[in-house]
Amino acid sequence: MTDVPWPADWQSGSPAAGRVRLRAARLPDLPHIPPWSIAAAAALAAAVYGRFMASGHIKYAVGLVLVALYAPVVLFAFPVAFGLYTSVLFFQDIKALSFAPNAMGVLVALGFLGTFTIRGEARAIVQQHRRLILIAVLLLLWLLITAAWAPATAQALRYSGFWWLGGLAFLIVLGTCRRESHVALLSMAFVGGATVAAVIGLSGVGLKPPDPTGHFVTQAALQTRLTGGAGDPNLQAAGFVAAMFLDVGLLSVYRRPWTRLGLLAAFVLITVAFLETQSRGGLIALGVACLAALILFPAQRRRLLGFAAIALVIAAVAAAGTPGALSRITDFGGGTSGRSDIWAVATQVFGQHPIVGVGLNNFPVVEPRFSLLHRNVTRATYIAEDPYPVHNTYLQLLAETGVVGLIGFLVFVVACLRAGWLAARRFERLGHKALANLAQATVMGTIGMLAAIFFISDGFDWRLWILLGLGPALLALSSGAASASAADSSPPPTRRVLLPAGDPVP
Repeated sequence: MTDVPWPADWQSGSPAAGRVRLRAARLPDLPHIPPWSIAAAAALAAAVYGRFMASGHIKYAVGLVLVALYAPVVLFAFPVAFGLYTSVLFFQDIKALSFAPNAMGVLVALGFLGTFTIRGEARAIVQQHRRLILIAVLLLLWLLITAAWAPATAQALRYSGFWWLGGLAFLIVLGTCRRESHVALLSMAFVGGATVAAVIGLSGVGLKPPDPTGHFVTQAALQTRLTGGAGDPNLQAAGFVAAMFLDVGLLSVYRRPWTRLGLLAAFVLITVAFLETQSRGGLIALGVACLAALILFPAQRRRLLGFAAIALVIAAVAAAGTPGALSRITDFGGGTSGRSDIWAVATQVFGQHPIVGVGLNNFPVVEPRFSLLHRNVTRATYIAEDPYPVHNTYLQLLAETGVVGLIGFLVFVVACLRAGWLAARRFERLGHKALANLAQATVMGTIGMLAAIFFISDGFDWRLWILLGLGPALLALSSGAASASAADSSPPPTRRVLLPAGDPVP
């Protein structure tokens, strides 16, 4: 018995020498259809249908055209389709888009569920991320269960559906980002959407919300604040914070000069638009994310300080052009839409229902009753006459779903952040500097958005759940890279072969 190297072309169960190999049946060549012709046909068909089905309304025709162009992308290039939808999330409230964003979301969900079940990837994805998926499912089930004791059951069920859609976005990220290129594509789409929203807002479109009775800020407070098609400047600022960090991380991934120049230009536009939102909560979130980056990733301090200096220069130039924005941002004692009063009432609601809460999205239902217990109310309109949400995702979860709901959400969030942090460390050990920087940027951007929702009620935002999904996706990629590196460094396998006595060993 002698150990000999396994031949490079050895295949288990291959035909013996001299045996005739079966040739694969040759399929007939399919006619080549240029992609531009598919897009042109979809646009033409949608325009014709839009003219007759939409009674000539341009915005409905535009919506049909966008959906018709988008459907083939979902079928044949799903990662690209998901990236496009991620970009649209930044400006989905623009009236010109009509129903297109909602229709795109439906197509994304159906397309993913189809491939998820048909290709048999469901078991592999669930097995790979079973702990995180279990935590997410338990959290979402608890939010749904709270409808059982909620005064307004329909509202609880409706908002539970929004949270479940956020969970679907998380699952789509896990199932779609199976390669490094997919993660880079999704991150670039996130930055691209923020850039388009910044251009829309800076050009003067989207300075006013589409709904003058919106429950987040008053109409008067939005007259000079940038929304960029998001409907609320505070929501847009939260996304801008995350996009700024992802932009910096992508500079290590893309090395072409023109691409890097475009990313730098996008960083400038997003930073200026972020300041024009005049969001104090967004500014605090940016500071929290930078502080967390200095603690979690000390090796990036010099790089982070460099970009912080660039951002300060941009802020100084922007402030010189719009001094009113700077005065509002720095005036932390100014108008806050009654946030301090609402927080006090939410604390009282939690005090009486500490374990299970009053039911998801039922704080505005019980808010007027609890306002009577709070004597020092300065803005009773936002509590008794036109009840507002809590303006704090964590406090709202505490009041509506109790300690159980808040702890479940925090456990899930911390697990996702830890996954991204571990991915960054593993990529660094493997020498994949670009992916390590992108993983670090993902963690910092996620922390920034999590800090921003401390001042708004927006826990089911798809952008947040997409960021939360990027951490585990990167960790799975780093595990695969580590396995590939170990396989490359191991000696070639050997096969024990029985040789006749006296024959030389080859």
